[in-house]
Amino acid sequence: MTGRWHRGLVVFLLGLASVVTVSPSSAGPGAHGPNGEHLDGPALGSGRGVVPRMEARTELFELVARREADGLAIYVDRYDTNEPVLGAAIEVEAGDVKAKAAFRPDRGDYLVSDPPLLAALGVPGSHPLVIAITAGKDADLLEGALVVSPAESHAGRNLLQSRQAIAVSLVAGVALLGAVVVVIRRRRARPAALVVATLIVLVVAMPVWSGPGAHGPGGEHLDAQGSAAPAGLARLPDGSVNVPKASQRRMGIRTVAPVAGEAAATVTLPARVLPDPNAGGRVQASHGGRLEARPRGFPVPGQTVKRGEVLALARHHADPFARASQQAQLAEVRANRAIADQRLKRLEELEGTVPRKEVEAALAEAESLRERESRLAASIEAREPLVAPVDGVVARADAIAGQVVEPGHVLFEIVDPGRWVVEATTGDLALALRISGAALEGFPGASLKLLGAARSLREGVVPVTFSVVASQPGDRLPLAVGQPVTVIATLSNRVQGIVLPAEAVVRSPANEPIVWIKSGAERFIAQPVRYQPIDARSVVVTSGLSADNRVVVQGAALIGQIR
Repeated sequence: MTGRWHRGLVVFLLGLASVVTVSPSSAGPGAHGPNGEHLDGPALGSGRGVVPRMEARTELFELVARREADGLAIYVDRYDTNEPVLGAAIEVEAGDVKAKAAFRPDRGDYLVSDPPLLAALGVPGSHPLVIAITAGKDADLLEGALVVSPAESHAGRNLLQSRQAIAVSLVAGVALLGAVVVVIRRRRARPAALVVATLIVLVVAMPVWSGPGAHGPGGEHLDAQGSAAPAGLARLPDGSVNVPKASQRRMGIRTVAPVAGEAAATVTLPARVLPDPNAGGRVQASHGGRLEARPRGFPVPGQTVKRGEVLALARHHADPFARASQQAQLAEVRANRAIADQRLKRLEELEGTVPRKEVEAALAEAESLRERESRLAASIEAREPLVAPVDGVVARADAIAGQVVEPGHVLFEIVDPGRWVVEATTGDLALALRISGAALEGFPGASLKLLGAARSLREGVVPVTFSVVASQPGDRLPLAVGQPVTVIATLSNRVQGIVLPAEAVVRSPANEPIVWIKSGAERFIAQPVRYQPIDARSVVVTSGLSADNRVVVQGAALIGQIR
């Protein structure tokens, strides 16, 4: 019985050894993964290993070709503007093999899926490519080389073999460990045999423990990240940024080739927004009193009012002594008016016997006393209507029922939202006299018209007044009374530099003005510059750029956010 059990264990171990020997090679050349890809082919865009790619450019086009799982993907852009070239005719030639690329509208690139060409590009080595591009009236040939290293060519096969070795090693280790346990339980194992069995288990299970970081014959990490440029968005150690073509399309990155020229010198001035004095007004109480609301209530900021509309009522309240004096005067006038009425009545009864002029004099005296009584009574309980002086929008409201106000207190401020003035300040009167035009920073839909500079200092500065003109008639600019703004004043002298859109200049993490220069098809470099604003839309770079730089003018802020 014991011999039979030993023979069975030996047969089991021999079978297991045959499985270990055969399994790594059972996949054979051309094995396929779950998506149909060749597992022993080149590593394609998985983020592990180096992805074969090629860059090429001419005066018309810039191209990036990258080997992916489904073929050779090609991105084509205009060289100067980085604008994607869509719907072009592209033909790729690799040696004696030619193939056409199909445009993919959903991705904005072109795909070469011809099997003979892909097979030729799967062989390790440098593969010269000639790519013919025809886009409308423009046609050009771009040349380059797609380099496929042996590690890239066999990365898929190494990965498969390592996975199979791990699985088989696990099975073999578990089987041998079970055999050792059985021997120990029968209490027939000697110490030396136990040590030998344990060593066998450790050797067989070693591939499992090696795990990630396994090395190839040359000592390279089979599963390590490739040493080439990263395939995704990344900030590189030298400070530059890698932005793949697909990401450039999503971010809408555009470039220009700068042209040196000249522009008017500018200076920035602090300013504040004021209502146009010819289109706005204030509502003030001419006498002190207590506020009362109109039947519709008090107007609120933002509400439209009409000229002459009553906005509030102010009931006048005199001090007690003045009020007592008014009431005494009213009582005296009422008594005199009663006497005058009685005298007029008697004279009217004697009409014909008394002269007519006495009757008329009595009538005039009675009417005068009646008017004085009415005015005195009204003055004691007087209510002053506070009316809007102009048509417009209530910009400020400081009124509440029962509020006691003093004479001259500003209760409402009314402005015309289509008419504003901007008051800038400068300490240099000579500078103020050299201003020829201006713009409002941050408001591309507005322009400024110079009204004039004061000839007297106010708190040590010279006020310079501009009127705000909307680019489109009827536009309501987002401005408010007292809002601080910055005026870009244009001077009469000129300055040399490169004119760029204002959004091309961004700030670095050190708060330094920079522009992004496109140094390669997918690489961008931050370049510090000096600049002056021209208006709300453009700036002039005075130093830091040359004519051969391609400057990012759209999407620069997005590139700066990549970490």
